[in-house]
Amino acid sequence: MKTHALILCLILLASNLIAQVPLCTDFHFAKNFKTDLNGDGKKDNIILIDTKETGKFTLKVNNKAIDGKLSAEIDGFIVVDIDTTDKYKEIAVHTPGESDDDEYLVYWYDGKEIKEMGYLTRWPDFKGDGTIIVGDWMGFWTKWDKYVLDAESRKIILVPQEIYAVNEEGTVREPFSIYKSKSETEIVEILIPSTRIQILTCAFSGGNYLSDWYLIRTSNNLIGWARLESFYDKVDGLHWAD
Repeated sequence: MKTHALILCLILLASNLIAQVPLCTDFHFAKNFKTDLNGDGKKDNIILIDTKETGKFTLKVNNKAIDGKLSAEIDGFIVVDIDTTDKYKEIAVHTPGESDDDEYLVYWYDGKEIKEMGYLTRWPDFKGDGTIIVGDWMGFWTKWDKYVLDAESRKIILVPQEIYAVNEEGTVREPFSIYKSKSETEIVEILIPSTRIQILTCAFSGGNYLSDWYLIRTSNNLIGWARLESFYDKVDGLHWAD
């Protein structure tokens, strides 16, 4: 998994899709650092303190402190600037997680208190314009989510998507059906071996990932839906993670 994630990051960096992805850089997460967080011209003293319980930590800025918890051992924080047009910089506390499932808790400091802004996973790209684009590996494709900074609450808000772009290609090895809709009542076509397909989008079902729906285009430009469980082991050329 680590090797695959590194290869994926290198590809994305080469195509300029990611500007800041701590997972695939040599950035060292800090336990203490000084910088101006609230635009008053004075450097603030940031200290991250581990506790005895795994994943728990105390974040201190000057004489203020806040407790937080992630799922695994904390390795430090980075200072980011979510919106370069405001006066604030933010602190993202990080854990690599138990199996490279990176997690972040993001905070800001208004000069009086430290306040939690939100939780992020995997590969966040802090754009500097009030948005964060987050990539997450979904087995054989990368899901991209967008978060926006709400100026009034200063919370990080997920922008919902009904479907996600997949854009992966493969060759059918064993037959399976694609349907007119996600009701699985009307078959568009039964795909036969050697058929080239393009997996266009994914619509999450809210259950097991094998029940998620994928929109598929065939080599003769027919389009239909199929659950992942119906084709995940019947298509060659999909780059599944180990």
